[in-house]
Amino acid sequence: MGGYMGFGMASWIYKQRPRKAFSKRKRRPTCNTLPSYERTFKLQPSTKSSRWSLLVTIMLLGLFFTSFYFKAPVVIRQTNTMLTLKKERIERENIEAFDFLYHSGIRRLHGNNLKGAYSEFKLAQAIYPEHEALNQLMIETLTVLCEDDNGYCDELDALLSKLL
Repeated sequence: MGGYMGFGMASWIYKQRPRKAFSKRKRRPTCNTLPSYERTFKLQPSTKSSRWSLLVTIMLLGLFFTSFYFKAPVVIRQTNTMLTLKKERIERENIEAFDFLYHSGIRRLHGNNLKGAYSEFKLAQAIYPEHEALNQLMIETLTVLCEDDNGYCDELDALLSKLL
């Protein structure tokens, strides 16, 4: 059975005759132009392309290592600068956070909010544990809080043992 193939049908389609039942037919012509013998494919290196690819590879590696040689000190210097700036920023933010928490705790003490002041002082102590005025305020606050709640007495003992 044939079909529409563009501008007309192939001539072998309309020249066909009805075949006899159980008869052997001739092969139809195909578009396949491969010969009937079996081909083998074998990879072989090409001398021209391997020379050029080797030369291009060596040139690219040379360019890479040359650019790395000249750019490595710049990258290392920039990395060190960025690390220094990062440390300075972290230190500045720690100072700001400590000042805020310290002064907020003092304001809470003036407002007679002892538990709030203790929580602020505890957060400030996590930033700078060696601050003397802060440690003194924490001891005084815990001493007053210890009169009402024994849990604060344990924290006062732990703080005093750590400081002494």
